[in-house]
Amino acid sequence: MVDETLEQKPFITIDDVQINIEDLPEEGQGVFGRLQRLNQKKANIVLDLEEIQAGINFFSNRIVEIVNDEGKDTPTEEADEAETEE
Repeated sequence: MVDETLEQKPFITIDDVQINIEDLPEEGQGVFGRLQRLNQKKANIVLDLEEIQAGINFFSNRIVEIVNDEGKDTPTEEADEAETEE
């Protein structure tokens, strides 16, 4: 069995025409490289924002829990009070 893998060359579509990057002029190849880097940066920033939002949500929920639990006796405090009363 022969394992043939077709190498797909990077391309860009301009006016509904696919152009291989290697067929672009040198300046066009440079611009394409910048577009790739910028798109990767954008993807990383989107992931960072999702992680930041998850952290904000966690700490927002935590502070609400702290405020809601304030003044409530914990089981250990209630047990200590019962022992003191005996």
